[in-house]
Amino acid sequence: VAGGEWGRVRALLTDQGVRERSVNGLAARFRADGAQAERVARTAAEFFRQLARTWALDDNDGRMLGWAARLHEIGLVVAHNQYHKPGAYLVAKADLPGFSLQEPQLLATLIRGHRRKFPAEVFEGLPASVRPRARRLCVLLRLAVLLNRARHDVELRGLRLRPGKRSLKLQFGRGWLKRHPLTQADLEQETEWLRAAGMKLEYS
Repeated sequence: VAGGEWGRVRALLTDQGVRERSVNGLAARFRADGAQAERVARTAAEFFRQLARTWALDDNDGRMLGWAARLHEIGLVVAHNQYHKPGAYLVAKADLPGFSLQEPQLLATLIRGHRRKFPAEVFEGLPASVRPRARRLCVLLRLAVLLNRARHDVELRGLRLRPGKRSLKLQFGRGWLKRHPLTQADLEQETEWLRAAGMKLEYS
């Protein structure tokens, strides 16, 4: 690696390390459930791996998705039923060394939108160039949270996502949905919420 290129690589790695410490510190401060955050982050990362190329998502998008997954429950320290709202506020107002001025806003938007009604209006606060990717990342986070609703390790091996421009199809292993009726009920509701956001969700 040439000297100038190595300098850029080293700066990037240093920046990522600073951001990792910022996220870890915020999660610890608000006593986020680390095990649950890791489950959601793993599922979100697998979804990202399957869809990144088709949905034109880059490595930084993947990192933002992972950080949002690790911080998505910090609002539980303030409220339970509506914890995504104070969670978004806490992230938006936090001092996060290493992050640009816009990145905490994106993280906050993903956290605000990760459950219940899809808040399309919240995404209008992001730059126009960021909104399409942000909506897609939010859909992946929502599904990762939904599929880890049991708060213990669930076998998701073989789960596949088939993307379209404005659609997603979830394909589970044989008999999985019958063995997880509460998740199936949640998916029925999620289908309605995403339809209102202009995204068609199918599952089988």
